[in-house]
Amino acid sequence: MSEPLDALSDTAESAGEAASEFATWLASGSREALVTLGITIVITIVLWFTRWGLIHLMRQLPRNDDYSLSAIFNRIVRRFRLYFMLATALLIADRIMELPQALSTFSHILFVITATLQAAELLQEAAISSIRRQAIRNPQDASTLASAVNLIKWFINLVIWSFALLLILDNIGANITTLIAGLGIGGIAIGLAAQGMFRDLFSSLSIVLDKPFQVGDTVRYDDTWGDIEDIGLKTTRIRSRKGEQVIISNTNLLEKEIHNMRRMNRRRIETQFGVIFQTPPEVAEAIPGMVAELMKGIQGIAFDRCSMSAFGPSSLDFDLVFYSLNPDFNRSMALRSRVLLALFRKFKEEGIEFAYPTQTLYVSGVDNLMSARVEAQTSEDALIVEGPLDAEPSEG
Repeated sequence: MSEPLDALSDTAESAGEAASEFATWLASGSREALVTLGITIVITIVLWFTRWGLIHLMRQLPRNDDYSLSAIFNRIVRRFRLYFMLATALLIADRIMELPQALSTFSHILFVITATLQAAELLQEAAISSIRRQAIRNPQDASTLASAVNLIKWFINLVIWSFALLLILDNIGANITTLIAGLGIGGIAIGLAAQGMFRDLFSSLSIVLDKPFQVGDTVRYDDTWGDIEDIGLKTTRIRSRKGEQVIISNTNLLEKEIHNMRRMNRRRIETQFGVIFQTPPEVAEAIPGMVAELMKGIQGIAFDRCSMSAFGPSSLDFDLVFYSLNPDFNRSMALRSRVLLALFRKFKEEGIEFAYPTQTLYVSGVDNLMSARVEAQTSEDALIVEGPLDAEPSEG
């Protein structure tokens, strides 16, 4: 850590000496000094007027709100500072006039420092403005971003300005390898201690920015089905179909396979029905066409297919597949009811019977058993009738 500080101290001392020499050189009134000063002033004025022109141009563009693209670009342009313009102008003057070595070194160091600070400030403005734009364009996400905005700004500032500091130290000749290693070890320690918080933070940002779902959407994952009520910094709250509120961490939720039901263009509905085995084959063959014709008269659906699927335990089974053009669940179920009732009426008219669970019992040898019972009964009757008729009267 001492090496970067020593390098920074040495650079500051050299820059101070160069600045003093540069001021003395300008005060000398030499022709070269005056020309350099004039070029620097002219280029600075040109850059300032360029900035002013861009700002004026941005004002003429349509702006829906303070975070439209033109408004964000306007704020970024306003962030161009006069110190950066002066450093840029001095560097250009150095390239034109070929200043002495000490003055050239001073202009280079000044440009590197100011350019790094300027870039960091522009990146900071662009990142934070983009996040705020996301919030204002989607009011349902505003509460999530409002709770996270301070932490987000702190994290953005930490990353940008740390990188800017390392870039400045590297350009002034400091060996930043040791410093990076130290920061890396410290970052790992902080990351391990706060990994749960950072995971949930990034998951929250991922939900807000990538938008796999939004407040009000109906989603399904695993065995849970419900409406998104709130997306927080750490958890998401879902009102399930059964009525209870389900709370799940954002990290765990994003690891699920989420079905967003609200973004359906249409809802696919599958149902089955069966007819009795006594149905004639030609009638069974005509059922799919009959159902397809029936579906044409029902508004709000798109017929897909109807076909015989299996020989069931007590029925000839058919599959019916169609789409509800309105994906709303309640309306789709109402259309399903209309389709089934229409199918019920049509089969009544055609004399086709729906199957219901039945069992037929077959007993082996039942015919022989019935024949034996008939023969036994006949022999018994013959004995009772014929006995008295054939017998001779007995003598006393």
